Amino acid sequence: MDSDFIKSIILEINIKSFITSLMILIISFVLIKLVMVFTEKLIQLTNFNEQREKTIKSLIDSVSAYFILTLAILSILSQFGLIKKSTVMTGAGIITLIAGLGAQSFIKDIINGFFILFERQMKVGDFVSINEQFLGTVEEIGLRSTAIREWSMKKVYIPNGEIKTLKNYYKEMARVILEIIIPFEEDHQMVIETLEEICLHINQQHDDKIYKIGSVNYSEFSVYGVMSIDGKYGGAKYIITGVVTPAYQWAVRNRAYEHILKVFKEKNIRLAYPRVYWQQEK
Repeated sequence: MDSDFIKSIILEINIKSFITSLMILIISFVLIKLVMVFTEKLIQLTNFNEQREKTIKSLIDSVSAYFILTLAILSILSQFGLIKKSTVMTGAGIITLIAGLGAQSFIKDIINGFFILFERQMKVGDFVSINEQFLGTVEEIGLRSTAIREWSMKKVYIPNGEIKTLKNYYKEMARVILEIIIPFEEDHQMVIETLEEICLHINQQHDDKIYKIGSVNYSEFSVYGVMSIDGKYGGAKYIITGVVTPAYQWAVRNRAYEHILKVFKEKNIRLAYPRVYWQQEK
């Protein structure tokens, strides 16, 4: 009789523990769902880039789910007497510490990735140079890594924690620099006047691509004049510069060089090229 009584008590305790554990799991998943809904609503109120929004939401959801499920598992273990209830919070702290020590690079990647997104250093579609080593278009910005597509069409994944320097060629504006080398024998005044005509053509042809503040244009193409006469390129170096919206910097540069070749040919102005001189032995 005593044995049956004890068995009934144990069964009752097991059933109670099972029901409590089930409730803990249900509450945990409800909390995780609430966090996901909350972050979704919060993101809708921000003005972040869509890719950045998804990444930040994923980060918050993942961290929240990790802690909630960790506490839930420890609480369930305590219900069955496998650990003491007083050690639930301590256990959670120990597990977190172990995970932190075993995944320092992982955490570093996530933290660095978060700041890259939060500070809006780059977004999907930007053309960037990373660590002076990788050059390409950003295709993905994830929690742990950033993926760029190089000119060769290779897709490179770079851990966010390893990103030390970042050059973003699509950040608001880009300066186009045109270098034209003209032989010293050419008429300097004629060259300047021709380059000014070329600048006028570029400004008219690409007016919609030139960077403007409102309706005011502060960045039209203009001649900087002669920037070098050291002769190592076979002539004097003239510079033309202008500021355009980032996506068009290379297209405008290429079209401008094509127009320069056309105009110089029409006006019989030669372009310089390196020359090698040698002296015959007597």
